[in-house]
Amino acid sequence: MSDSEYEYDTVDVENEFNGRDDKGLKDESKPNTEGAEMGKYCMLLFVIVPAVQTLVAVGVYFLGAKVFKQQAIYDSKFKLIHDWQLGWVYLAVYMLALMRTVLIVNANGARAPARVDRPDQHVYKIMDKDGANKDAAYVMMVGTGPQGRFNRAQRGVFNTDESLPLVLANTLLTGFVFGPIVCIVLLIVMFGRITFAFKYKVSAASRSAGFLPSMIGEGIIGGLLIVCTVKGLFYPSI
Repeated sequence: MSDSEYEYDTVDVENEFNGRDDKGLKDESKPNTEGAEMGKYCMLLFVIVPAVQTLVAVGVYFLGAKVFKQQAIYDSKFKLIHDWQLGWVYLAVYMLALMRTVLIVNANGARAPARVDRPDQHVYKIMDKDGANKDAAYVMMVGTGPQGRFNRAQRGVFNTDESLPLVLANTLLTGFVFGPIVCIVLLIVMFGRITFAFKYKVSAASRSAGFLPSMIGEGIIGGLLIVCTVKGLFYPSI
C-alpha cells in the first residue's frame, strides 16, 4: 500500500456525528457560560501571555546586547526612534494588537455556550419559520473524510491569515532594531505555523502541537515590540 493510500485508510470510517447532538452542536449538558469563558481568556491573553512574552523578549534583548555585543547598535536605533517620535508608531501597532485580542476574547466567550466546536466558525440554519425545515439540524462544516481534511487544512491557512497582518507589522518594526534575531525567532513561527496546518488537517485535536510554538514565536516578536515601544518613548531614561 502506498503512503497516499495509507493516509486515507481510515478517513471514510470516522464517525461524523461523534460528540454531536441532533442539531450538530457539541453534545454538552453544561457548557461554560460566556462570562466564565471570557474570564478564562482574559486571564490568559491579558495577564499570562503579556507577562511571559515581555520577560522572554527582555531576555532576548539582553542576549543580543550583551552576549552578541549589539548594545551600541541597539542604542543608536532606539535614539533614532526616540528623536523622530517613532515610539508612537510602535505604540499604535501594539494598541491594534490589544484591540484584536479583545475581539478574540469576545468570540471565544460566545463559542462555549453556543457549543460550536472547531474548526467551525459559523452556524447556519434554514430560515423556514413555519415550514417542514423549521427544526432542521444546523449546517456545520464537514469534519470527516477527505472533505473534512480539506476544511481543516483551509482553517490552517485562514487562521494564519487572520494573525498575519499584525505579525508582519511587528516583524518589520522589531526587525529594524533587532535584525537577525527576529529572523531566528521567525524560524520558530514558520515551524509552528506549518506544523499547525499539517496537524490540523489530520484532526482538530492535534493542531496544538504546532499552535504552541507559533504562539511562542509570535509572542516573542510581540514582546520585542513592547521593548521597542518603551525604549522608543522613554529613551534615554530607560
